[in-house]
Amino acid sequence: MPSVGVVGNNGREMVKAFLRLSQGTANCYHITDRQPKGPKVDVVVISEASPVLKNIIPSLGQSDYIVVNSDDKEILPHLSGSQAQVITYGFNAKACITASSVTDHGLQVCIQREFRGLDGRSRIPQEFPAKVGRCEGSETVLGAAAAWAIMF
Repeated sequence: MPSVGVVGNNGREMVKAFLRLSQGTANCYHITDRQPKGPKVDVVVISEASPVLKNIIPSLGQSDYIVVNSDDKEILPHLSGSQAQVITYGFNAKACITASSVTDHGLQVCIQREFRGLDGRSRIPQEFPAKVGRCEGSETVLGAAAAWAIMF
């Protein structure tokens, strides 16, 4: 079963959003600075820069993914030397995965550029809906949806 690790203060909310999107068919962990050594993950979602990145990023190989909040410019320097495939998400127009619209009930997630998922199949440009929970913000759900798009 594939697994996701989430780095950032909104990690708990992002884990809940991801588990709802994946309907519990994957493992998802909130990785905190107090827990630098966590389980092996296939996809790391980085919602904000964190000291724990120096321990996680070097352990990722070419078949792993890093899903990065492209709106946080402090994350990018941490990625140098990584072998993992990088997929960006955010409200930045240059991000690979963006929100095309946001409403009170959810958001439309838009895959802007083609990439391959964990299963080796292409994810082509398309849109899909993602519902927002009461405590979850649009950016949290967007990060969870980006990880979901890679895995399923």
